[in-house]
Amino acid sequence: MYLILLQFVLHNWSDEDCVRILRRAKEAVSTREQGKVVIIDTVIGSASKQTFEAQLLMDLAMMMLTTGEERVEEKWHRMFLDAGFSQYKISPVLGCRSLIEVYP
Repeated sequence: MYLILLQFVLHNWSDEDCVRILRRAKEAVSTREQGKVVIIDTVIGSASKQTFEAQLLMDLAMMMLTTGEERVEEKWHRMFLDAGFSQYKISPVLGCRSLIEVYP
């Protein structure tokens, strides 16, 4: 299995920049059998209600400090499609963070 790990990376970038990054990652994993991209980042609303406020505060910080943001699942879905991926799986397992597996 071949994978690319993007941990706490994409929330720093605009949607357009994320799509460019994801396209390059897709090119790399598509050349290998069973390749995938693993993303550890926030998916607003995917975790428990106790972490929702923390997710929103992180979103505010990202918008103030970078061109990025924390995203809801619909935005992640749109970026994955725009980058040419066929499927993904989101697992809210890391407190405010989720484990996102994206497949070419």
